[in-house]
Amino acid sequence: MAPTDSQVEWQTERIIHYLFEDEADVQSRVFNDEYVHDGPGDPDDSFDPVVIADKLRSIADAMNDDRRFQAALADLKQAAAQAAIEAAFSHGVEAVCEAHVAQGAEVAPEMQLIRASVAFGLYVKKSSPELKSKVQNAMAAFLNRRVGKWITQQGGWEKVPDVAK
Repeated sequence: MAPTDSQVEWQTERIIHYLFEDEADVQSRVFNDEYVHDGPGDPDDSFDPVVIADKLRSIADAMNDDRRFQAALADLKQAAAQAAIEAAFSHGVEAVCEAHVAQGAEVAPEMQLIRASVAFGLYVKKSSPELKSKVQNAMAAFLNRRVGKWITQQGGWEKVPDVAK
């Protein structure tokens, strides 16, 4: 059964939670059933936020050398001070995404947004750890608003190309 919009929103929040874990937690993490069964949905589904977060982390690592991250990070820091972080996060992701569109024209625009938001979010976490919780919230809101319906149409996060197991 395809997930509902609210289930995809919950899945997105869980994925981002594990995506933003500290490196020590990622290295020492042991699979636990609560990762899969602690929210809405069918407990027999194949959704595993830990696996999806790890896959997204590896995709994002490939984008970290882009100079646009520096400019977008400066904008995000300024916006955080002004409590406009969600808009700054969206702007930063769109700037990074536009730069990579020509490099991956065969990739769905929604997947480009996911890749850019994950890369940007993890870059901010690494460069400005004080913004971690604000960026997590902004990233969840951004992904749910911009690609949530598309993820639902794919059948949930576990069915998204390049993210699924």
